[in-house]
Amino acid sequence: MKDFEPLAIPHVRLVDEASRAIREVILTGELPPGSQLRQADLAQKMKISRTPLREALMKLEQEGLIAVLPRRGFRVVDLKLEEAIELYELREMLDGLAARLAAERAGNDVLEVLSHLINKMDKSVRRQDAHDWLVHHGAFHEEIFKASRNSRLMGLMANIRLSIQRFHPLLLSTQDRLKKAFREHDEIFRAIRSHDPNAAERLARRHIASARDIIIKLSLDEARNESPATEHDPKSLGSMRARRKRQ
Repeated sequence: MKDFEPLAIPHVRLVDEASRAIREVILTGELPPGSQLRQADLAQKMKISRTPLREALMKLEQEGLIAVLPRRGFRVVDLKLEEAIELYELREMLDGLAARLAAERAGNDVLEVLSHLINKMDKSVRRQDAHDWLVHHGAFHEEIFKASRNSRLMGLMANIRLSIQRFHPLLLSTQDRLKKAFREHDEIFRAIRSHDPNAAERLARRHIASARDIIIKLSLDEARNESPATEHDPKSLGSMRARRKRQ
């Protein structure tokens, strides 16, 4: 199994910290799709016992990031194009609704937080710092869902957001995506600040649809460039990301 960091976990909440550490290396692509996760190896690397580790792995399985291999541990799941499209279709609806409700319900405290995050994202774009961008990008969307004041909506979004996060490095590898994504987020923020629910929903849905269309285009372009004898599945988004990373 490929080595990765972070390893040691000093915190008391071992299950949450173990799932967070493993989730991070999956979503960043450090553990690519198809990688096998053996509990004995992970327990030694992360310096925890197998009981909290297994609970953490089961949590990641529920999130759709890994799958059980009978008598062989776990495997990092690779999403197919069709599955990615389904996730983005759900995300488009949920983000649109969250933005609409946020525009109707957000107070000045929420708007101040969103404004702060937009400024942080702007600085990330100017520095071309994709990692910093992703941190503030995630916080921005989370704040919008909180502003919706709909706990059911937030619950529905949690697992979908985690599954889609694995596509972020691929999206940001496309030319000028960082700048375009910032403009889209800034427009969403302005609509929420203006308490315009129709515009907020429309812009939020358009933002997610734009990301979905990029994923589809990248997959189709990759399929056209593959020879018939290739060992790769052209509809495998994980293998596509791995090949782009090597280029």
